[in-house]
Amino acid sequence: MIVDEGHRMKNHHCKLTQVLNTHYLAPRRVLLTGTPLQNKLPELWALLNFLLPTIFKSCTTFEQWFNAPFAMTGEKVDLNEEETILIIRRLHKVLRPFLLRRLKKEVEAQLPEKVEYVIKCDMSALQRVLYRHMQAKGVLLTDGSEKDKKGKGGTKTLMNTIMQLRKICNHPYMFQHIEQSFSEHLGYSGGVVSGADLYRSSGKFELLDRILPKLRATDHKAEDRGMLLKTFNDPASEYFVFLLSTRAGGLGLNLQSADTVIIYDSDWNPHQV
Repeated sequence: MIVDEGHRMKNHHCKLTQVLNTHYLAPRRVLLTGTPLQNKLPELWALLNFLLPTIFKSCTTFEQWFNAPFAMTGEKVDLNEEETILIIRRLHKVLRPFLLRRLKKEVEAQLPEKVEYVIKCDMSALQRVLYRHMQAKGVLLTDGSEKDKKGKGGTKTLMNTIMQLRKICNHPYMFQHIEQSFSEHLGYSGGVVSGADLYRSSGKFELLDRILPKLRATDHKAEDRGMLLKTFNDPASEYFVFLLSTRAGGLGLNLQSADTVIIYDSDWNPHQV
């Protein structure tokens, strides 16, 4: 049994794992993946448990192999560099018999040269005001209609300031009350800004998951993507650009006909790009 995009099975209780374990019996199993370890050890254990359930029976035992002797109390501990290297070596030793790794340098000759450009876009005036206020105060400006516990209005406290700053950089209308306020000011009905006023509010390109609904392109179902990809990849295709968000394309998306990729909202986690 060969399973492509094997990291989909990092959740031991996911439907794919349950179906394959219940309805398919195979003496040999192979997982193909570019990211065998993403965030947590239990995710790696889930993959190894699917491959070799008789060896990797318990997730708790698997974690203890790498935690001991640094977390005997069950509490989270901060490891120094030497202890971290020791755990990594243990992990490599466990994986070595089961992992066949194909490095980029081994297939370099078969790949075209990659040229990467980073283009930085300045923020719009609205973005700059919101960003500086959020950065300094940790709260977002509002129209004054939202009151805090003390009855004061004009600001809105938000969790995770870094992520909120990132949203502002993408587009200020990621915050609904900001868009509603400006839609009234600009004379738009329904609390939605459209057209050129939408574009001018952001220093970046239009944020895909905010602009595409306004262009009526959100009715694409997952099963339609195969047809769309086939159309785009056709040598005689009239289409020169394929728009999609970084994570909405599904797994194993192949755009081999594309010679240029523009990542609008690059993820901080390299595994997500």
